[in-house]
Parts: sequence; structure tokens; C-alpha cells
Amino acid sequence: MPFDALVAPARPRLLADVLSEQGLAPVNWQTLTEHKRAQLETFKPSFWHQHQTWLPVGLIGSVGCMAASGGFANRIMPASMLPSWLALGWMCVIAMLVVFGVFRGHAGSQWQERWVAGGWLRALGVPEPIAAIALSLHRDAPGSTLILGELVQEEVVLDPYLLLARDGELVCLGIWDNGRIIACAG
Repeated sequence: MPFDALVAPARPRLLADVLSEQGLAPVNWQTLTEHKRAQLETFKPSFWHQHQTWLPVGLIGSVGCMAASGGFANRIMPASMLPSWLALGWMCVIAMLVVFGVFRGHAGSQWQERWVAGGWLRALGVPEPIAAIALSLHRDAPGSTLILGELVQEEVVLDPYLLLARDGELVCLGIWDNGRIIACAG
């Protein structure tokens, strides 16, 4: 039909076109990849988390050694009760350290991504320059979604970034840490 071209739906603009119209350049993917790798290295699991079977062995072994040394010292010096009291006191100190979690081993960190609504950006702690760019691009690119990536270690968010996605295209809008902007589209 000759008039089919007049009623065909308009093809959506590419995210690269939307960014260039606003005079913005996305954060380089290499920057994001290097940042994610460096943060995973910084927040890697502790020695005790990596060797969890050795923690109870070490703690029980140290308490056993203290008890044996206290008994041995008491046998050598039967007139004095001081060495056995010292061993008992030391065992109590170690027990308290274990009870209060001084010997905790923190787990490693992992990157998690989730979709977020544009209205939630400021409530989620996205810095104002990144949130403003994200809202403007999200408005100019209908059908796009905002993806918040977070480095999570034991339910604590350590280091987030923000992506904009539409129809298989993906651009990084910013990386920040505790309000300090590491990289921002612009």
C-alpha cells in the first residue's frame, strides 16, 4: 500500500543520540569495569572467612593449651595458685572475645543490580548531579529503565553506580561512594 509509510510507528532514538543531544558522554565501560574489579579486591573476604574450619580449631586449641599450661604450672609450683588463676583469667578473656564477635570473619562482597524508579533516586542517595542527568535522560528516552548497581557485603551497600538501559543499549551514568562522585556522565 502506498500510505503504509505514513502510519508506521516512529523508531525510537538510540541512547547515544539522546546523550549527544544533551551534550553528554557516558562513563567509559573500562572505567566501570576497573572500578568494580578494584572494589572487589578491596572488600575481599577476611582470612577467617576464607578459612572458616580453622577458626574453631584455633580457638578451642588455644583454650586447651591454656588449660594444660595452667595445670602444668600448678603442678610445678603447688604452693602458689597464681598461675592457675592467670590461665583461668586468660581463658575467660578469650571466651569473652569470642562471645562479643571480635573473631568475626566478614564475607566477601558481590555486585548486585536492580531496577529503580526515577523518583526514588534521591531517596536512594544518588548524588544530585548524577540524579539530574539520569532523570533528564530517562524523560528523553521513553521506555528506558534505570539500573542501580551496588557492591554489597553482608547486607551493607558499599559502592553504587547507575546505568540507563533501553532496547539492549546500556550506558553508565555515574559511579559514587558515600556521596563522593568517582565518575559522572558529562
